[in-house]
Amino acid sequence: MTLERDDLYQRMTAVLDGGDERKLTETLSHARAADIAEVFELIDDEQRSKILFALPPHTAAEVVVMVDEAVRGDIVEELDTESLTEIVSELPPDDAADMLSELPPDEVEEILDHMEAEQSDKIGDLLGYDEETAGGIMTPDVVAVPARKTVADAVEYVREATQEEDLHEIYIVDDDRRLLGTVPLRRLVTNPPTTQLESICDRDSVTVLALDDQETVVQIIRKYDVMSAAVVDDQGRLLGTVTHDDLLDVAEEEAAEDLYRMAGTDPAELETGSVFRAARIRLTWLLPCMLGMLVTAAVLAVSETKFEPALFIALAFFVPMIGAMGGNSGIQTSTVIVRGFATGELASTKFLRSLAREGRIAAIMSVACGLAAWCSVTMVLPVYTAFVPEASWVGTNGRLPLAVGIAMTLAILMAGFLGIALPYTFRRLGVDPAIASGPLVTTTNDIVSVAIYMSLAMMIAR
Repeated sequence: MTLERDDLYQRMTAVLDGGDERKLTETLSHARAADIAEVFELIDDEQRSKILFALPPHTAAEVVVMVDEAVRGDIVEELDTESLTEIVSELPPDDAADMLSELPPDEVEEILDHMEAEQSDKIGDLLGYDEETAGGIMTPDVVAVPARKTVADAVEYVREATQEEDLHEIYIVDDDRRLLGTVPLRRLVTNPPTTQLESICDRDSVTVLALDDQETVVQIIRKYDVMSAAVVDDQGRLLGTVTHDDLLDVAEEEAAEDLYRMAGTDPAELETGSVFRAARIRLTWLLPCMLGMLVTAAVLAVSETKFEPALFIALAFFVPMIGAMGGNSGIQTSTVIVRGFATGELASTKFLRSLAREGRIAAIMSVACGLAAWCSVTMVLPVYTAFVPEASWVGTNGRLPLAVGIAMTLAILMAGFLGIALPYTFRRLGVDPAIASGPLVTTTNDIVSVAIYMSLAMMIAR
């Protein structure tokens, strides 16, 4: 029996308010872990603790894994070492490692010391890898069978496998555990029991190195359209596997990180429930952008002395239009480039190829926007001079629309170049290219666009 989320929330809060532990246990027994995890985001820490203690250890472990990262951090902080050890012991090694990575090293060591040696060793090995590498996200529990064994032997290995082990296929290894290939389960059924595994294994296995970035792993699994990829070390020894559920988690995480960075914040915001820490993270990105806008203001302030007051006011009317169009155009270009990086498209890794395509697009857009800007200014100037008679001469100055049109053209071209160059530059420096699709590219384009506009105005419109 399953309960709708809202109904479950109402029942759980009513029982918690009533303080009836027996009724709480009964209510929770009819709910799935995923539904309970959703409700966790709506209740306070004290209520979460009561629910966790009322759940069987295995279900409590599932709930902790399923909640959002920020909520999980709050839960972990509230639990004592004994409770954490009990929950971690119920988790698969990869999920256990993810959970323990959020704790201080001394507490992690204490928890591992209270666990069974075999499980503790597996989790310890996973914690040795960066959490954003193939080794950090892999499942170490795999069915690995020596190549000299037969189909009958492999069936016995499968029977002895734990529930956490991936059984879409079995891995065939040599005596040094170097990966030789895979055998799908279906092939075990369709071949005689005496068949040697080495003779029926697929030797063209999809593999990734333990130190490969998780984004690379996602791209490889998508490219070859497989359910999983074997994780090996630099000697080709089998360490574990990255399965489709790991793939979904990583894809979601990478997409969230890119969106956060493109919005001008940081993925670290995902890990906290504190509004003050979230505000600090956003301000870290926002305040430098404000300083960038001060540079734009400085450009205008320096330019003001070069023009008649009426002409400068008329020029200032079009500053937001040129700045905004340059920023928006740059974001369009950089978003396309960053998306190509994320999906692993080969064409996106070639700078000159991207420059040729996006450069042509920017050229077409710049001419169209420049003509539109020229027409718009030509129509708007008479309205301005009608309200400001002393500036009537500005309305007859055909050079002002020309300056705006040319400035718009050059601003779009420059924005297109920055939209291409910044992601490639950040990628070469080892910085997430998604940063180039956020406020950074907008602020940079604002400064450049206004500088171009005022320089052209001094040459043409004055």
